[in-house]
Amino acid sequence: MLLKNDARKMLKREITMTRRFLSYFIIFNLIFLNCLPTFAQENEASWHEGISLENEYLAYAKAQNKEKNVGFFKKDKKETTEEAKREKKTFEFFKKREKKDVEQVAKAPVEKQEQNKETIAKKQEVKKSKKEKKKKENKYDEYLIPIDGYMPVGNSSDKSITIAGSVQKTLELNLADCLELALINNPKIKAAYANAEAMKFRKGQTLSNYSPVVNLQGGISRIKPDMSNFRSRGFVIDPFTKYVMGTIGISQLVYDFGYTQNQYSIDKLNWESSKSNIDSVVNEVVCQLKDAYYNLIYAIEAKRVAQETLEQFEIMYNQALAFYEVGTKPKVDVTIAQVNMEDARAKLISASNNVDIAISNLNNLMGLPFIPPYIIDTSAPFQDVDIDMRRAVEIANEARPELKIAKINVETADQAVKLAKKTYFPSLNFEANYSIGGVNNTIADTNWWDFGGYLTFPAINPFLIRNQIKEARAQLEKQKYDSKATVNDVYYDIQSTYVKLVDAKQRVPVAKLAVKKAKENYELSQGRYRVGVSDAIEYKEAQIQYYDARLSYLNTIYQFNSAKANLERAIGQTLPAIDSSGEDEI
Repeated sequence: MLLKNDARKMLKREITMTRRFLSYFIIFNLIFLNCLPTFAQENEASWHEGISLENEYLAYAKAQNKEKNVGFFKKDKKETTEEAKREKKTFEFFKKREKKDVEQVAKAPVEKQEQNKETIAKKQEVKKSKKEKKKKENKYDEYLIPIDGYMPVGNSSDKSITIAGSVQKTLELNLADCLELALINNPKIKAAYANAEAMKFRKGQTLSNYSPVVNLQGGISRIKPDMSNFRSRGFVIDPFTKYVMGTIGISQLVYDFGYTQNQYSIDKLNWESSKSNIDSVVNEVVCQLKDAYYNLIYAIEAKRVAQETLEQFEIMYNQALAFYEVGTKPKVDVTIAQVNMEDARAKLISASNNVDIAISNLNNLMGLPFIPPYIIDTSAPFQDVDIDMRRAVEIANEARPELKIAKINVETADQAVKLAKKTYFPSLNFEANYSIGGVNNTIADTNWWDFGGYLTFPAINPFLIRNQIKEARAQLEKQKYDSKATVNDVYYDIQSTYVKLVDAKQRVPVAKLAVKKAKENYELSQGRYRVGVSDAIEYKEAQIQYYDARLSYLNTIYQFNSAKANLERAIGQTLPAIDSSGEDEI
């Protein structure tokens, strides 16, 4: 009997362990499948099929236990309840997991789209910010030198621009054209005009003191009246809040004893000075442009002379080589001719670069540093003028802008002294005000007005005002001496430029005669060398003398034209030219 009971207990224990093992195995498999959502989504049908097989197995196991109806196969009530709870929790867990996976799958495309939209929006914002930053950085690019702005000048005879379509037209500029372009485009002249415009508006600002002034205001304040003198009589006023919903007022300056008038006079004089400064800047730019124009003509002619000299040395080299090959001249003549030829080639290169520099300088003074290539009119470089020193001084007293500015500066300093003395004086004003407001809970039930004339005295500091007057007087004395120094400088400027003009004018015929004689000597030496009478050294010296004489003549012409331009600047007026059509070209 004991053995039978022991066997029954052992069999029951094994069955229980087997059932728990199978339950744990099934739960492990289900958890493993749910830990792979991608695999479960792709094999959803087989996953549900596994659950249905599990349900069938559990139903089959229950039916078998029921059919056997054997005592030791029956489950305890407590054990059955625990297994039911465990199964219920397991299926609720998997149900929630399945629902969560489905929601994630449905939600993924929407989140992806939102992320894409956010990414695109961020990229657009970054692109927009970069564009705005670049635009802000490029705001002042016009004040930088363009990287690709340099254009080689090249040979003066090859300068041309395309006007329209495929039509090629040469742009030729003379002195008048260059002056017109400079007056239109030079930034220094534009700056002088802008400064005069600013001085004009400053004058208007001072004059506005005579116009009415309108003011608007509103406010709120908490007031506690001082009742110390009325408490003994039984009067008591509690603190209250005062509202000013709006106050409109008008004020008019009636008289300030000439203070505004003096300030207006100073501003008016400054405006006149700025207008004279325009004339001064224009004179300076015109002088510099004329000098640059004549320098360019000199550079072009010097390049032409260097080119002709090179050709002459090439002819000399060919002749020396031919004489050497036939045995009539030694090899040293060939060597001398070759050295002279290469030296002339180097001078031609230098002359070409001087043309480029001269054109760049002229373009800069015209205010068009990146203008396309053009041809300069080199005709009639020498134009004489008829003027003496007395006439030059008379013209300068009337037309030189610096002398006008000097007189204006003295008058301005004198007005500043008068203005400093009037700092003591009061000003008489008329004022009128109209207000709407209230007290405590009544915000806008009251209105009041006032008007009257007021004599306002400034805060007087006698020691300060006294020193301001002394400073203004010292500035007046300084300005008087500065103006005298300006007169002396202008007179010296006229003297020096007039002497240079006379000197260059006197040297022009001498230089021209030297060119004529050097040319004759060169032609004689060339003929003597061809017939074998002279040697290479004599021929070379004649060529160098001819080259130097032509350069000296061209330089004299340039110095004359430059001195004339500087004299016109010194007197502030253009001088009429004398007809020089009889001048011969060299």
